[in-house]
Amino acid sequence: MRTRRPRPEARRTPLGFTLIELLVVIAIIALLIGILLPALGKARNSARTAQCLSNVRQISLAMNGYAHDSRGWYPIQPIPPSYQSPIYLDGQWVYGGVAGLFSLNQVGDGMAGTPPMGDIGYFGVPGHIHEYVDGNDEPLLRNYVQGFEILYCPSDREDYYYGRPPTLSLNTLFPNGKFKTPHAPAGEQDVISYNISYMYVAGLRQDDPVIVAPPPMWGDETNGNDNKFGSWYSNNQWMDAGIPDVWQPGSNSSYTDADNHGSDGANFSFTDGHAEFLRGNIARTFYDDFDDNGDGEPDRPRDNPLSINLINPDRDSYTQTID
Repeated sequence: MRTRRPRPEARRTPLGFTLIELLVVIAIIALLIGILLPALGKARNSARTAQCLSNVRQISLAMNGYAHDSRGWYPIQPIPPSYQSPIYLDGQWVYGGVAGLFSLNQVGDGMAGTPPMGDIGYFGVPGHIHEYVDGNDEPLLRNYVQGFEILYCPSDREDYYYGRPPTLSLNTLFPNGKFKTPHAPAGEQDVISYNISYMYVAGLRQDDPVIVAPPPMWGDETNGNDNKFGSWYSNNQWMDAGIPDVWQPGSNSSYTDADNHGSDGANFSFTDGHAEFLRGNIARTFYDDFDDNGDGEPDRPRDNPLSINLINPDRDSYTQTID
């Protein structure tokens, strides 16, 4: 009878890692994180910019839908009698600027009441509560948009409150604004200037016979008071924001690092329906009045084919930028 001899115990291999092995693994992981984080950050920013561009396109569709129903004119809010003038367009800011196209009950983070409390927007004036001065109580673009989330750019980190219309002063400068953290409006009461990431150039129309190239009409705002002559940090706001004078010849900057997409530029939709990311000085490129001295008279040849003033040097007088 054969007797089995007991097998010798297998030699056990020690489990775990040495300190050096752990340090090598940690170093490799840290290196990979260092490589991947910037790429992930760029991908996230690209996604936000793409979403913003999509928002701008959707508003463009709404604007063009309105224009088709309004003999080619993009929305102009009813002008109060005190602002009516045959010389220029004014009074668009009294309804809370851009917010007035979508809401006539702009509460924001304030409280509606008598008197109103906090940082609220337009909700009416005596005799015209929740309506325009012509009695219309339906915001011009209410029936042309499906929701208000498209009024917010996911890259918008901050905005400023410059006062409640219609007492808003057009000379309110950047340092006088009250810091706000914007968010996507959930309803009409949330639609207020500091929750809207965009600006609008009112007074344009489809197929304008005196405008050669389609101009941008809706796109990323700045954190300045983008009303009338204060748009793109002009009206001396550029000094307070710490950027070059946007009207200075040769300047390329009209946005700051704190704006939606930093100083890189902005998404804009044009009157022909297309949308794109614009760089450089948007105001000077598309609304150039050929007046570098600011004396009201052109002192350069009108040779910029992208300017709305190319044929009619006063065409921009019939527009008003609002945010």
